Amino acid sequence: MKQSYFLGGTSPSGFRTDFLDQIKKHDYFTYILKGGPGTGKSTLMKKIAASCDDESCETYFCSSDIHSLDAVVLTEKKIIVVDGTSPHVFDPLLPGVSQEIINLGDFWNKKKLTAHRETIRYCSDENSRYHNRAARYLKAAGTLCSSIMYTSENSLIKNKLDSFADRMASRILKGFKPDRYKTPEYKQLSAFTSFGYLTRDIPDYYRIYSLNDDYFAGSDRFIRKISQHISEYGITAIISKCNAFEETVYEHLLIPELKLAFMSSDFLNRNKYENSSDINFTRFYDHSILSKKKNRLSFDKKIISEIVDSASEEINTALSVHNELEKYFIESLEINKIEKFSENFIKKIL
Repeated sequence: MKQSYFLGGTSPSGFRTDFLDQIKKHDYFTYILKGGPGTGKSTLMKKIAASCDDESCETYFCSSDIHSLDAVVLTEKKIIVVDGTSPHVFDPLLPGVSQEIINLGDFWNKKKLTAHRETIRYCSDENSRYHNRAARYLKAAGTLCSSIMYTSENSLIKNKLDSFADRMASRILKGFKPDRYKTPEYKQLSAFTSFGYLTRDIPDYYRIYSLNDDYFAGSDRFIRKISQHISEYGITAIISKCNAFEETVYEHLLIPELKLAFMSSDFLNRNKYENSSDINFTRFYDHSILSKKKNRLSFDKKIISEIVDSASEEINTALSVHNELEKYFIESLEINKIEKFSENFIKKIL
C-alpha cells in the first residue's frame, strides 16, 4: 500500500492546497487536466494509477468526493497528472517545458450540452452555494479552534515538551549523522469531507505514534521540533497542516525513510490507531491555567463538533448536486474518442 493524500480541502479561508509545490519541482513534468465534471478526469487518473507499480505512484483524492482522484504522481518517472479545474485551479508555469494542458472538454458533444444550458447553470450555482455555506461554517469553527489554541499555548510547559521532543528525535535518529538540510514537504492527510473530518489511512508497515492532544498547541509544537531535527539530518519530513485553522497548525508528520508516523488524535479528527505508541500531551500543560478555562474549553469543543457536522452536511449536499450535474456532461461525452485518447495517453506517459 502506497500512502495516499487529499489534494487539499475546504478551510476557514476557502479551499487550501499545497500541491503547487509539487508542480514547481524542477525535475517533474505536469499534465494539467481541464474540462468540466463528468469528462473522465478522475477515471483517467485511476487508470494511470492501476497501470503503475504501487510503490512508484502517489494518489491524491478529492475531499469533496473521497472516491474521486484529483492527482496522481509517478515518482520514478517524475510525471504528474492533476485536475486543474475549480476549486484547485492550476495553470502552466512553464508551458511546454514543465507543464502541458490536456483539455478533455474537446470530447464533448457541445450541441447536447447546450440543450441543458439552464439546468447546468442552476446546478453549478447550487454546488457553489453549498460549498460557500460549508466554508462559512468552518470559518466559525476556525475562530473557536484558534481560541482553544491560544488558551492552550499560554498553558504549555514548553521546556518540558521541548526536552521530550529532543529525546525522541535522538532516539529515532540514532545511528544517523547530520546531513545537508532537507526542506520539509507539505501534503494533506486530513480534510473536511461529506463524511466529516477524515484522515487517510497509514500503511501497515509504518510505526505510528498517536499524539493525544485535544488542545492542539502541544502536538503542533512537538511536530515542529521533530520535523526540524529530521530535516537537519537530510531526511524528508512530510507535514500535514490542520485545515480547521486560518493560521498554520501542524497536525501530522510522516517520515517515509524511517517508516514512522506521528499522527494527532483529538476531538476533531477522532483518530484511533491499533498498535500505536500513545503520547499523552496532558502532562505538557499547566492544569492550574487550563482549569480556569475548563468550562469554556468544553463548550468550544462541543460547538466545534456540531459546526463541523453541519459543514459536512453542506459538502454532502454539494456532492449530490455535483453528481446530478455530472450526468449532463457524461451524456454529452463522446465515449469512444475519449477512451481512445486515454489509452494512447497512458501509453505515452508510461
